Amino acid sequence: MQDLTLPSFEMDCRDWVVVTPEDAGIPDELGGTPLLAMLSTVVLGIDRFTPASGVLTIGLMDEETPVAVPVDGGDVAAELVDEESDEFGMRFVLPTPSGRLALLAEFAMPEGRDPEIVERVEDLMRSFRWAA
Repeated sequence: MQDLTLPSFEMDCRDWVVVTPEDAGIPDELGGTPLLAMLSTVVLGIDRFTPASGVLTIGLMDEETPVAVPVDGGDVAAELVDEESDEFGMRFVLPTPSGRLALLAEFAMPEGRDPEIVERVEDLMRSFRWAA
């Protein structure tokens, strides 16, 4: 197979700490899938600490891609719908303009789907753009 090239992309990451595998000294693959970045955020309150983390990986688009619902107000991202999953978190697919490749954005929410964390994730996914 020929090398696949992922186009450049942009996101508004103001509420997130973003590190590349190289920066963090971690493997550049996650379960055999290329790992592009790790993201972390936290909502702090008087009596709460609500963290969330995410990873961006690369995948091939095919007919086995799960059902996805477009992010309201976004141009690219769609949230994957997995009715069998009981995990806390959110997953999104971000297909490239050619439709052959996609980014997969997976967010873990160990404290559950806190409304402020969900809003941060959705804002991040809404801000996603393939760069020209």
